[in-house]
Amino acid sequence: MKRYMIVFLCVAALTFCASQVFAGAAPGTGIVGSKHDMNVVPGATPDPQNRVCAFCHTPHHALDDASADYLPLWSHELTSLTFTDYDSITFDGGGSMAADSLIGPSRLCMSCHDGAVAVDQHYGQPGGLVRSGDSWGEIGVGAGGDLSNDHPIGFDYTEVTTVDDEIRMATTPVANPNVDSITDLLWDDQWMTCSSCHDVHNTDANEDYFLYGPQANSDFCLICHDK
Repeated sequence: MKRYMIVFLCVAALTFCASQVFAGAAPGTGIVGSKHDMNVVPGATPDPQNRVCAFCHTPHHALDDASADYLPLWSHELTSLTFTDYDSITFDGGGSMAADSLIGPSRLCMSCHDGAVAVDQHYGQPGGLVRSGDSWGEIGVGAGGDLSNDHPIGFDYTEVTTVDDEIRMATTPVANPNVDSITDLLWDDQWMTCSSCHDVHNTDANEDYFLYGPQANSDFCLICHDK
């Protein structure tokens, strides 16, 4: 009986630990335990105090960089790469409608996804896990400074809707309880950025990859694309 009780307690303890580690893994349940919690990402060096926010933010001594227009108490090294943007004959967001491709939060995203800066770098510590792959199943999205094979960012969404009748108006409602319309997903209410699709903190996401909408039946794509 004692042996069974010991086994039960061990299993219960493991179950409890697992539930704590993955508490934020499900879409919309928070950043702790999610894919953006470097303390539980395989291969990443955990923060000495097990802080989660510290990998990106700091209450003191925040990074100051003139190349960035958005630095929310930032503690993570910024990418220094120059990126090649997406372009095709079907894309109407170039020319005068384009801004800095890394406008707003996109530059912060590339601080980890550029394949050059370690994802676990923070507070002046170098880190050691670099996401360099840019193929199926890998997350080095802008590896080598190449965004030419990714959904375009850094363009004026509101202007594109005036020339492309297959792009929904920014005022179009979004089927997410915490997002009213497409405008809420745009940087400064007009610019398409990484965060127009991805909820980095996993608070309003309702799909894996921190997406604001489900991929089933391409519902997520149809938020903006009228097809």
